[in-house]
Amino acid sequence: MTRIPKPVSTPANSRYNARPEGPRPPPNLSTPLPDTSNVVNQSKLPRPVPANRTQTALQSHQGVSTFNTPATSSTQAVGNSNTGVNHPQGPCPPLAPPAAGRPQAALNLSNASCLTHGMAPEHVQGALQQGQLNSAYSRLGQNGNYSREADKNGGGALAVYTRAVGTQQTSWKSQGHGVGSNDSKVQMILSPNVLQTPNHGWRASSTDNMGKVPGSTTAHQAGLPSNDPLGRAPLWSRQTESGRNRAFNDTVNGRPIQANNEQLHWEKVPLQGNLKGMVVTSQASFDTLMGMNGAQRTAGAAGRGTVPFGTQQVPVVLAQGNSSLLSTLKDAGIADTNGRVR
Repeated sequence: MTRIPKPVSTPANSRYNARPEGPRPPPNLSTPLPDTSNVVNQSKLPRPVPANRTQTALQSHQGVSTFNTPATSSTQAVGNSNTGVNHPQGPCPPLAPPAAGRPQAALNLSNASCLTHGMAPEHVQGALQQGQLNSAYSRLGQNGNYSREADKNGGGALAVYTRAVGTQQTSWKSQGHGVGSNDSKVQMILSPNVLQTPNHGWRASSTDNMGKVPGSTTAHQAGLPSNDPLGRAPLWSRQTESGRNRAFNDTVNGRPIQANNEQLHWEKVPLQGNLKGMVVTSQASFDTLMGMNGAQRTAGAAGRGTVPFGTQQVPVVLAQGNSSLLSTLKDAGIADTNGRVR
């Protein structure tokens, strides 16, 4: 008798669906994700991105221009759940060519105190586990539910945003300014040295561009896909290196603050070596951080503590929202006597 093979059944739900998360903060990992490190056959795990998805998306902007400045490269070649990058953006597009006949500005960090990034305290643990801050697109992909129109303008969805503080800008508030700056947020304090990291793509503006990439205009968006944020990546090639550097230098120079300044970091901001402290302005936010695994309150110092990050103990400071951020950082030893966070 000839044996008839049994039909192969296909799982009813074999398609991966992105988690319904908000566009700006890192994923909410207050509920621990299952540990798959002990799964023998990792190929059985669902893959959030088809193998050729990123390449297809990049084809829409590769070869738009040939510039002397090399494109910076993403370290994520495929989706990586450990870093939270499910949809890699690929190499950062190159900067625009320098304008002929114009003096070129070099990046000057001597007047820069720090970069700040505001986020919900319940998302901090996830960011530390991933080792980086991630863009909305890298987590959600083309079909993400982006809540703001600014996320579709070429910058918002593809970038992690920071604000820069100058060493003389004592009026910068501990709770921050603009998006991500209230008593329910944590101000992640980053060293500006990240801007000099090789292969780290970034753009800068001294004002809020509402999601537009610095150097680009509304006219530059003509002909670009409206339903695919990564297809709007050519907008990242509208700012020159000199223009970017000058915008940053002007932001941190002098005493007046540029409250809506912004730095757009392509895909991610690595935290290793760059995260120097956290500032909160409510007891509830402080208590949330102190509830993290390994967090410790500083004995005899109310509103002080640390959270572990690798081999580092990251200082956490509770301050008044309207207090001077520079004074807060100096008092906590996060900044040196000149106000520099390094």
